[in-house]
Amino acid sequence: MTATSSSAPVRPARVEWRRAEFVLTGLAFLGFLTLGIRITTISSGLPAHPLFIHVPVILIPVSVIGALAVTYRPAWLERWGIALCLCAIVAMSSTFLAMQAGAALTGALHLSGRASQLIAEHATAAKILAIAFTALTALLILTFSATRIGDGRPTGLAVADSILAQPQIRLLLRAGVVLFSLICAFYVYRVGDLGAQAVWLGRLPVR
Repeated sequence: MTATSSSAPVRPARVEWRRAEFVLTGLAFLGFLTLGIRITTISSGLPAHPLFIHVPVILIPVSVIGALAVTYRPAWLERWGIALCLCAIVAMSSTFLAMQAGAALTGALHLSGRASQLIAEHATAAKILAIAFTALTALLILTFSATRIGDGRPTGLAVADSILAQPQIRLLLRAGVVLFSLICAFYVYRVGDLGAQAVWLGRLPVR
């Protein structure tokens, strides 16, 4: 008998559930818990929304810049992929929390006229941003996973390994990261601009 050799990567005997890919996926699902949390005020009756929005306002642009950077240089995913995905997960979860706090604040203010219209547009843009950024977070985790699998480190989960090992899938994932990064970049500006207009409406003299 003659032994045969194969250049295909050796599949682990069992699924390695403690791998970063699975841990990040689990954390991402846990991030959806903030969808059910609505906080109106914090200490001394201060509205929670203006405080909460500082987190996504900082972390979403950081995640977008990081996503574009690792798409340009895929090798950086090896070093920064886990940190980038964690940043995106926190940004996603804090976005949900800020949206819920914003909805509670809107209900308490009883706005009308132009201010009410601006807040409605602000809320609609925030929903689009939340959906787009959730998609970007998922794409980042999948791209990180696909990169490691493509480098010969399969997870042991046959379905994921067979799909994400394909070069065409990795290319599509990177294209998706770029597309949703640009969408998120636009909408994080749009949400902030509409919110600022609503806050300052009537507070500055018109000349």
